[in-house]
Amino acid sequence: MAKTRRELVAHRFEGERFDDHGLDLDVLPDLVAYKTLLVETAKELWRKRNPSRQRLPKNFEDSLRLKFYELRPGSTVVPLVREIDYDETALPFEPTADEMDEAVVLIADTIEAIAQDSLVPEALPKSVLPLFANYGRTLREGEVFLQELPKRPKPVRYSIQVRDSLAVRSQGDYEDAIEFAGEVRSADLDGLNFSIRLDDGTKIPGKFSPEQEAMIVEALRQHASRRLRVRGRAEFTWPTGKARRITSIEEVVLQMAGDTPYDSTVRPVWEVAVEIGGSIPGEEWAKVPRDLSKRLDHYLYAGAAGEDG
Repeated sequence: MAKTRRELVAHRFEGERFDDHGLDLDVLPDLVAYKTLLVETAKELWRKRNPSRQRLPKNFEDSLRLKFYELRPGSTVVPLVREIDYDETALPFEPTADEMDEAVVLIADTIEAIAQDSLVPEALPKSVLPLFANYGRTLREGEVFLQELPKRPKPVRYSIQVRDSLAVRSQGDYEDAIEFAGEVRSADLDGLNFSIRLDDGTKIPGKFSPEQEAMIVEALRQHASRRLRVRGRAEFTWPTGKARRITSIEEVVLQMAGDTPYDSTVRPVWEVAVEIGGSIPGEEWAKVPRDLSKRLDHYLYAGAAGEDG
């Protein structure tokens, strides 16, 4: 396997300590804390997209490693580079965006939202909010970290004030989007309450609407063989990040126990086919007969028939 490098984000340190274009070693823990933010966000994004998977893919965290190889001028700029493994025999190689790339954008969007006193982006896993407490610990008054993203025209400013505001937001319980499947264990039709047990044994209470009553009752009646897939919102406890109560349900689907749900994040097969086709050199495509689609049987079996004869 070969390796390629791709710049993910650059950190520009502004303040008196960095005017000489040198990197104060005291800020290195902030870079480590930033990487932790990215990795934990990427992991939570993957889990949310793969609710039926209990474990992360093998070597998932190893694929998220970051390094820096230089310090650029302009105060002090540290470009954080992603190392990606690839098969050098399968050319051409074009790295695709993944959860780590999305995490960079989400962290930047969160900082901008807090700076503007807006809501934290809904896509950000709220369980990572407390991790901002370790990012920016070395900041001094008048200093700022600027995150420069490759496709964003303006850098994102991270200051002491933004860090303090994030600390306030991360204290206490919070609400977030959920999508999981479990066994319906009880239902109260008068109060429109029910409880669902997840695969790990966790039981979560929730409320349903009158329109969802029939589905809830059917899931309870067939709880031994059916599972209810729920998409909506729930309250989570801080800092454990455990779902405490389902507050609203947008969609419920009844499925057989053990069924693998449709995954909308999986690439369509036609996209994979187009990508494979694009990797084949033009001279090879030129060898394909123009009437292949009309005379497929001829080209598949003519040679074999001739050998048999």
